[in-house]
Amino acid sequence: MRRCLLVLIAILALSAPAAAAGSKTPAANIDTTSTGATAPGDPYRYVALRGGGDTVLAKIKRADGAPVRSRRLPGRLVVAAVAQDASTTGLSADGSTLVLAAPRGSRVPVTRLTVVDTLTLQPQRRLALRGDFALDGISPDGRRLYLIEYRGGRADPLDYAVRAYDVAHRRLLPKPIVDAREPDEKMTGFPITRAVSADGRWAYTLYAGGEEQFVHALDMARSRAFCIDLEGLTPEALNGMHLVARHGRVDLADQSGDVVRRIDATTFRVTTPPVAAAPGPRRPNVKDEPPADGFPWGIAAAVGAIAAAAAFLLRRRYAAGVDSAASRAASSSTPTVP
Repeated sequence: MRRCLLVLIAILALSAPAAAAGSKTPAANIDTTSTGATAPGDPYRYVALRGGGDTVLAKIKRADGAPVRSRRLPGRLVVAAVAQDASTTGLSADGSTLVLAAPRGSRVPVTRLTVVDTLTLQPQRRLALRGDFALDGISPDGRRLYLIEYRGGRADPLDYAVRAYDVAHRRLLPKPIVDAREPDEKMTGFPITRAVSADGRWAYTLYAGGEEQFVHALDMARSRAFCIDLEGLTPEALNGMHLVARHGRVDLADQSGDVVRRIDATTFRVTTPPVAAAPGPRRPNVKDEPPADGFPWGIAAAVGAIAAAAAFLLRRRYAAGVDSAASRAASSSTPTVP
């Protein structure tokens, strides 16, 4: 069973497309089979596989892909995507709670989520929310969920808000989470990619395609959000870029790894690092340059030294051989008496 499961995971990881065409909402219909859900520093990854009309949830080791446990769950469930590059969410930073979602497509009247205990893979709660929501994050202790509420339907897929959900009390908190510095500014755009801080507290999501290009910083421990504008960048320029959460900062890097913008994780100040100068032609070291006559005297000296050392060793071996032969002749002329 475990071997078959591992083979199935590998096949799906190679064959699953990154996204499906015709998404009605910014992060809908993205295949997360190969991505799965994990958290910074967590040794496990959780993948949801289709098993007929049900779901096979598998817990595997990140280090070598070895399966640890699997369980069949009723109904169709997936690991939630949060960006176009198949970045995912759902696992709490303490590793105790996993949240799976029903597949999303067109606008749905009820959103269903399943809260799973990661030790046993048993469902702990089944949540049903009236309206069209998508999972966007989970607090480090698993007690609070963060959701994207789509309010505009098909007419305006970019009309959405960030909401918080109290898992223990099964209730949606009344006020949307907005940037307190600009509470009236509408959040629009498509989520491109995401990075999470090492402690699992902050989720940084790159958005493009709206009025402004920005990074949405969501504090999943204290239910706060900050929108960080990226001035001077177009949606086209952000193609292929990714976020890297480092100690004290978040870097926006291009495909070659060069940092295009740097965000201070405390003040959210954005700076543009200086572009590294392209390396010029290597100037030969004076010691490596051949003399004016073109003869490689350095190499000749090295060869001569090696030859001298070899001759010295040969002379020693020859002398040792002569002495040994003389000793053997002397010993053979005198018989040994027991």
